[in-house]
Amino acid sequence: MSEEPTDTNENSETLDNSQENEEIETVNTNQNFSFVAYNEDICIVGAKGSGKSYLANTLLQSFHGINVWVWDLNHQFHDSRSIVCHSLNELLETWKMAKRGKYILQDYNKSEEQFRKFLRAAYQTGNVVIMIDELHAYTTKMKIIKEYNDLVLSGRPRGISVISISTRPASLPNNALTNCKHVFTFRLNLESDVKFLEGWLGPEVWQVVQKNKRMKHQELDEVPEHSFYYRNMDESEGYIGKI
Repeated sequence: MSEEPTDTNENSETLDNSQENEEIETVNTNQNFSFVAYNEDICIVGAKGSGKSYLANTLLQSFHGINVWVWDLNHQFHDSRSIVCHSLNELLETWKMAKRGKYILQDYNKSEEQFRKFLRAAYQTGNVVIMIDELHAYTTKMKIIKEYNDLVLSGRPRGISVISISTRPASLPNNALTNCKHVFTFRLNLESDVKFLEGWLGPEVWQVVQKNKRMKHQELDEVPEHSFYYRNMDESEGYIGKI
């Protein structure tokens, strides 16, 4: 995926409860993908090393003039225009002064309680895009975190977009996909993950599994390495993209 946009779209962002038109660059996936910050959610899933972090970093670097907070569990994010913080207090103090910008939180405290505090602070702040790496480390279908649910279920009126990143789509809370507009699926190794995604994305998603690991849809080609199956949930079908 190129960092340079092929198109420029005029999208509406919610800022301080008023509508302000700002130019948001379209991320180039060799297709027509555009993301309306503070209004839409994204899910990025795939096996380790499949390209999730590269795509997430490309998205982060393409967000110009957009407020972003990143929960970077394993120090995977880098962006010259972002401020890297090593504690939640540091992030909040810096935000208090600037009131805008992109922040990558590589917190020394990786506990669940700290993660919950991060989500609560984001919800209270509003008008921000929240990127959560390794979501499966904190929440699953059997373990629902209220603060995460608040963001995906009630964040939109507060101008919050959530970008959820995980290696195990089958373990994602259903709300993550129910309220998500954009889904990027990279290579997956477990058939159970793809069976789960099929209910949301349709049978075409089986392309992300190698044929020798499939029990059905052998007629579908395999997604090339470092490529993904993308689906806009408002559209009837998806397509294959490459980073």
